[in-house]
Formats: sequence, C-alpha cells, structure tokens
Amino acid sequence: MSSGTRKLKLCLNKRKPFRLLLKDNGTLIFDDVPKFDFIQIFKLQIMKVSVKLMVVAALLGSILIACASDPNIESAKLSLRNADFQGVLDSAERALEENPENADAFYYKGAAWLEIAEEQPVDQRRDALQSARESMVRADELFRAQEISSNEAQTAIPLLVNRWRDEYSQGIGGIDFEGDNPPEVLQLAIQHVYNAHTVMPDSTMNLDALAELYFMSDDLDNAAKYMREAIEHADEADLSRYQRLTYFFMLQENNEGTLEVLEMAAQVFPDEIFFVQEQANIYFRTGQNDKAMQVLEDLIARDESNAQYRLVFGSQIYQEYLNLTQEVAGLYDELFDLNQQFRELARQSRPNQQRVSEVEGQINAVQDKIRELDLQRFDIADRAEEQLMISFELEPNEPNTTYTLGAINENRGLALVDQINNLFDDSMDFSDMERRAMDYFRAALPFYEKTAELEPEEVDNWMKLFQLYTRLGMQDDAERAAERAGF
Repeated sequence: MSSGTRKLKLCLNKRKPFRLLLKDNGTLIFDDVPKFDFIQIFKLQIMKVSVKLMVVAALLGSILIACASDPNIESAKLSLRNADFQGVLDSAERALEENPENADAFYYKGAAWLEIAEEQPVDQRRDALQSARESMVRADELFRAQEISSNEAQTAIPLLVNRWRDEYSQGIGGIDFEGDNPPEVLQLAIQHVYNAHTVMPDSTMNLDALAELYFMSDDLDNAAKYMREAIEHADEADLSRYQRLTYFFMLQENNEGTLEVLEMAAQVFPDEIFFVQEQANIYFRTGQNDKAMQVLEDLIARDESNAQYRLVFGSQIYQEYLNLTQEVAGLYDELFDLNQQFRELARQSRPNQQRVSEVEGQINAVQDKIRELDLQRFDIADRAEEQLMISFELEPNEPNTTYTLGAINENRGLALVDQINNLFDDSMDFSDMERRAMDYFRAALPFYEKTAELEPEEVDNWMKLFQLYTRLGMQDDAERAAERAGF
C-alpha cells in the first residue's frame, strides 16, 4: 500500500453545498461557501411590505391628488379594490388604447397580474409574474421619463422586489441545509425560486440558489447550468462560483467542461493555484502528461522562488507516481495468480510442459513490466523530490511539503521491498536492494518527524512514525509514537 496520498490543505472543500438561510428578521445569509481557507458570508436586507398594502397606499394617495382623472384608470382602481383583476386588466387596456404611454395603466396592469399570480398554484405562476414584471418595469420607465412622482411611481419597482422576496424566502425557507430533504420539498423550493427569478431575472442570488437546489436534487446538469449563468451575469467575479462550477463538472466526470472552467478561472484569478493544479490533474489523468507539465512549468515561471508553486509542481508530479503505483499493484496481483498456477502445475505427476512454459513466460513478462514501471516510478519520484526540496528550502515549516517528501522516500523503499518479496531473478542483488530500501526509510524519517512536530494533533503523522520506527527497529521511539497515535 502506497503512502503519501493525503490531500493538500489548499484543496477545495467538496462536501458541502452553499447554505442559504433566511433569518427571522428578514436577513438572507449565504453561508458555507466553499473556499480554500475561509468562509464568505454576505447579507441582503429585504423590506417586508405586502403587495396589497403598497397598492392600497398608492390608491389612497392617487385619490387625494386626483384632479382630471382618466376614467379608465379610475375604473381599474375600483376593480382592484373589489378584487376584480380581469376588470383591472380590461380597464388598463382601454386606457392604453387611448394613450400607449399611460404609466398608470401599466402600473395597474402589473398590480393585477401580481394578485392573479398570488391566487395560482406555485408551478403555474410564471406567466402572470412575467406579465407583472413587464408591466411594472414599463410603468417605472414612463414615470421617470414623464417626471411623475405619484405614489404609484414610488411603489412600482418596490412591488416587484417585495414579490421577489416572498417567492425567494418561501423557496429557501423550507430547506433543511443540515440534513436530507424530500424530493417534493426540493421541487417546491425550485418552483418558488424560479418564480423569484421571473420577477427579478437580473439577480444572481436566484441563479446561485437554483444551482444549489439542483445540486441537492442530484441534477448536476442544471446545477452547472445555473452556476455558469451566475458567473456570466455577475457584476464582479466571485471565486466561490468558479470553485462550485468546477466541482459540479468534476462530479459529472466531465473533463472537457472542467478544463474550460479551470482555464477561465485561472485567467480571472491568476493567484489561485487550485485552478492550475486541477488542470494538471486532469491532463495527467487523461494521459496528456506533456500538457500537464507545461501547465506546471508555466506556474513556476511566474515566480521561481514561490514555495507554494514548487509544492504544487512537486505534488502533481508525485501524483503521477501514485497513479503508476496502482498499475504496479494490479501487476503484483496478476503475478500472484500466475505463481499459484505454476505451483499447481508443478505438483502434478505429469504436468503439461507446454502449459508450464506458457505460464513461466507470462510470469517473466509480468516481472519485466513491473521492473519497467518501477524505473519510471523512481524517475518520477526523483523529479518530484527535486521540486519539493526547493519548496522545503524556501519554506521548511510547510507540513504538506515535509509529509510528501517523507512519503516519496518511504514509497521508494516499499517498492524495493515488493521486488525483493515477489520478483525472482538470478541477477538480483538482494542484499544491495535491502540496503537501498533501508536508506530510503531512514531518509523518510526526518521528514515525517518534522511533519509530526508541525501537526502534533494529527494521528496519521504518529501512525506513520510508528510504522517507520518499527521497520527501522527503533522500538522505544515506536512505543512513544504508538501512544501519541492513541494505541
């Protein structure tokens, strides 16, 4: 089993979705936004004024200041007071036939559509809300152009904002962000937020919420769609959105989409090395090693004395070592099965010599492949160690660096032990291989000790030391490490 696979501390937190909370005082809080080393919280204070109260206030105000009123508008007001919303629409349309720029007519059309939407099922409101928005926005444009300062002029947009707040809070307020949510609860929340988005399509809060609700519903296609829209519509670039979109594509195992986001994010946030690191990860994983190395070399070229850049470079090279290690482990399993077959054939009184030769040839081929991959692994380990040693010299108190340097040496030693125990070749110098393996284990020791010094509360560090002390015959030290590990 290879060591040294723990994640760097700068890796993205992939476990938690955003938490969008509506507090009792009407404050919306976005919490648990995944960051490298911090949590972003931002708040939005939202007014709490009902649609009906706003319209009533506008009606009372207009009655007080009416002089030569438009009879169609007066009819619309009367219909609105009587909850005859179709009558409001009919009267407003007549007013617009006489004057297409009648701001009050658009206002009362919008008010009627808001009331109609209120009486419809949640999943059937969108058309009414769209009509309400179009009418109120047009009313506001005309009020401003005509320099009208009536109560209607002052409440047109606030009515839309209030309606947005109601739909948004009803959607988010019913979600349990600490546990599971039934599918029907998530679907209802999505419908409410869709309605909010219809009323105020320029709000990226709607898009953030839709992305997270779809993520919680295991609909990654729509989660990615709305997070991308949030990125495209935001006035300012937000790091957490790029991280979140990257995560959605990763979950889909969509390498092309992930690379597109990572490249875009790396341009917007050039100092966030996570995006560069993940690009290299994908290139390595898909066998595009030259591209991966170029990405990392470009990172180093920005600042050759940056310890963190060197750490990322060395760690990514080392990841290639770990990938090959999995392949080698599979070959050792295959070799074990072939040796079992060979022994069974050898125990037979009259073994099939042709079959014996075939199995023997297969054993030799697998052993040769293991040696070939081990040469590649050691070459990769040398290159990773070179970068990590530079990082260590620049910043000797970075535990990710010390841990990985320890793991590189330990794993080279373990690779030699595996060869000693499993490969058979007359040319193998077992005593020399044992000496080299012990040299690697001893080289790993000070780096693991430094890591434990830097992170004394990490049990894994003491487990590593216990294993290594035991292998090196340092029993007293092994006992102390075992106590720290909680044995």
